[in-house]
Amino acid sequence: MKLFDDFEAVRLPEENLILITHKEYLYYIYNPEYKRREKYENAGNDQLTVRNYQNVREKDIIDAMGGTFPQKETDFMRLCDPSQLSIYDMERLLDAEYPDYMSDITIDDSVFCFLKYSDNRRISFLRLKKLFDDALQQHGINQNEKILNAIKELSLAILGRDVFKKEIGIVDGHDCADYFWIMPVRPIDYSDTDSMDNVAEMRSIEISISEDDVYQYLKPFLFNYFDNDLEANKKRVENQWINDDGNEEASYRVGFEWNLTYNYYTYDSILGIIKDINDTMDALTSGRDTEYTKYLKKRIDEQKTIDKKIEMALRETDENNPDTPIKVEDPGEKQNIQSNPNGPEEDKSEIEMIIDFYCRFIYRMEYMMKVGKENGYELISFMGP
Repeated sequence: MKLFDDFEAVRLPEENLILITHKEYLYYIYNPEYKRREKYENAGNDQLTVRNYQNVREKDIIDAMGGTFPQKETDFMRLCDPSQLSIYDMERLLDAEYPDYMSDITIDDSVFCFLKYSDNRRISFLRLKKLFDDALQQHGINQNEKILNAIKELSLAILGRDVFKKEIGIVDGHDCADYFWIMPVRPIDYSDTDSMDNVAEMRSIEISISEDDVYQYLKPFLFNYFDNDLEANKKRVENQWINDDGNEEASYRVGFEWNLTYNYYTYDSILGIIKDINDTMDALTSGRDTEYTKYLKKRIDEQKTIDKKIEMALRETDENNPDTPIKVEDPGEKQNIQSNPNGPEEDKSEIEMIIDFYCRFIYRMEYMMKVGKENGYELISFMGP
């Protein structure tokens, strides 16, 4: 039976189930015997040949939906237990049920962030729904601001921490986006130490840091401590070929490589990086200039200039009302330092954010070396995206 937007309903007679498909892929299942509605755990991946199944009567669909005929996919989501929904499903359902609030990009971002970091998304989702329902009942002014504050309070109550605190991100584990992957490694075949087949990786304690953040805050340390003469770094094959005499030849990578290449560091080199970072934090706090603080300040100024140009360009494109200020949203993923007209107060905040990042980075590197050494991994690799 045709429903809407390429959604169809068919019956599986053997199990007496109603299957809801989208473009012939299974999405939802309804069991009339137990009145159980659920989202298929492999939704959108398993295809059916719809014509091979029995048709469903409109009355059966209305009964399955609790008395109404479905008009959109969120009607099915609403009847599922929240534990069966992904973050994106939850967000879509909240968009459908609370459009006045979720149309606020700040609230939408806060909801997504809260759900993303939640250990129990079902409870978090239900608490968000109650929060929005209470807001609808109150009909007061400045509800959006109250909702934002309430979501932050939920974060502290349920997650035990403020996930909205602006910080330079460090991901525990592997992020396959534009991130550097940092982990203990052990070359097992030095014929080519750039081949993943020749390198043992300890991914259980891997961390990932955005490429932009590595460039902003770690690049000078990594470049200064990169050892071209380290055997593992010398044996990174870039190209191989057979020469005119029939012999195999190879060229090797030289220096720190930014993309998809192991950059090897000994534990002594990492300790040197940590020592310099500690000194840099002291210099940032005291106002003392070093080669590293000069680099950081230059990067901060460059970022402010870029942000200002973006803001000006957006203002110029606002043809309908050119005098209306346009807010440049911080996307959150990259967590880069943003310009702000607050002068010294902003500079202080930026320094605190950098120091916080360095403290978390040092903690993870010290732990990584400890566990890596215990398991026979003698090097740390930084591999770019």
